[in-house]
Amino acid sequence: MKKRFFVCALAAVMALATFTACGKGGEEEPVDPDAPIGEKVTIDFWGWGDLAEQNNYRTLVNQFMNEPGNENITVNYVGNTAEAHMQKLENTSKKNLPALFMLSDYDFYGYAADGMLKDITSYVSEEELSTIWPQAVAEYYFNEDTMLLGKTEGAKLYGLPKDLGPFTLVYNRTLIDAQAQKNGVSQEKVEEMLNPTDPMTWTEFRNFLKDLVPGLANGQVGITHYEIEAAIYSNNANFFTEDAATSRITEKNFTDALQFCADLALVDGVMTPESQQDVDGYTRFQGGNALFSFMGPWDAASFWSYNLPFTWDVAPVPYNGENPDAVSTAWVGSMGYCVGVNTSAAKTAAAIRLAKYLALNENAQRKFYELGQQVPNIVSMATDEYLNDTQGLIGDKMPANRSVWVDTINGTSETDRVGGKVRPRYYTYSSGWYGEFTAYLSDEGLWSGRKTAAEICSNYNNIFQGKLNTMRNELGLS
Repeated sequence: MKKRFFVCALAAVMALATFTACGKGGEEEPVDPDAPIGEKVTIDFWGWGDLAEQNNYRTLVNQFMNEPGNENITVNYVGNTAEAHMQKLENTSKKNLPALFMLSDYDFYGYAADGMLKDITSYVSEEELSTIWPQAVAEYYFNEDTMLLGKTEGAKLYGLPKDLGPFTLVYNRTLIDAQAQKNGVSQEKVEEMLNPTDPMTWTEFRNFLKDLVPGLANGQVGITHYEIEAAIYSNNANFFTEDAATSRITEKNFTDALQFCADLALVDGVMTPESQQDVDGYTRFQGGNALFSFMGPWDAASFWSYNLPFTWDVAPVPYNGENPDAVSTAWVGSMGYCVGVNTSAAKTAAAIRLAKYLALNENAQRKFYELGQQVPNIVSMATDEYLNDTQGLIGDKMPANRSVWVDTINGTSETDRVGGKVRPRYYTYSSGWYGEFTAYLSDEGLWSGRKTAAEICSNYNNIFQGKLNTMRNELGLS
């Protein structure tokens, strides 16, 4: 296990778990997080999520503190909703950041570039990182010299991955079967459309919905909303070039994807125009008011806690079958366990110990998936134990098609028909541009049909390019 430790010239042997430097103005030296911690240390750990997710983390934090060797570590876990969590971080100065906190992938760039995060490269070995999803690890590398993301030469590690979370279709199988019987749709057709390994095309999905929605109860819809990023990715489009320097929002693949989302309401009538602007679609889905919505693995605990009175499952996101370069591509979110840059050596050691436990430890990863929190970070566990429930920890809990989540994460070859990509906000210095873009779509009337996606994107292109230029200037890349 490769680690770097800086020791004082006067100290031939250091038995203490924490120590300070002899020199460098009294700065504390790095501490081995795997060595016994002999003195009591208390750290704050800030996380986000709904109540079910917060309860999962309280369980795991307590499990960590009860592990042998952690007796002297006390963790104060503070859970908040996503919005409250990020607001709290934004209102916290660099010197007052908690020892450990969750940071969304799409806010990582800004925090790393602004020097808010501690370099943890020397605390984690390549051997440890080799067991988990490579793309999850790569997301939390940053090169402070080139200001570029990713695991490149000279890049340092500034976080450990909480997870990789694919956001895919979820469907109410009970309601679909009832509507299929009512509207003369065969069960063979239903099975074909909901195949977990053979995603629907956009045309198939639209026709399937139109066949099912007649006779839905008042307030029920075919789909609560459609994830814009999933539509864009599944038409082989993107917001900008790979270096996030040049806008691509006027390209036909991009505008066609947006128009597809809008036409689900405007042409097909399978959702309401207002619902596309509702970010909490899965709550309405949980109430039995939709055939389809979207969910991620972290939502499973919430679904389980409500003991939903219907059968549900997940499916790959549809893709544009008329585009030969398009495949089913969901967005895959992530969060990092990050250490505040000014955290003391002793607290850093404890924070890294907790982060490694949550991100890398087999028992912790097993407990996470048992609680409905996530697809395991450990690749071998995700692709066998979790997928096939070899430990019997999931049983008959839904979704049965967990393979959809694993395939979305693991879809990397040219022949894969189901895959995923990190959200575009990850690649930019700040993430607020996305909300501004979606607000512009609404204000200009995409969902009401007042203007087409092509018209709106053409009008917005110069504004968006200006935002990209500004963010690159802030990074010193232009």
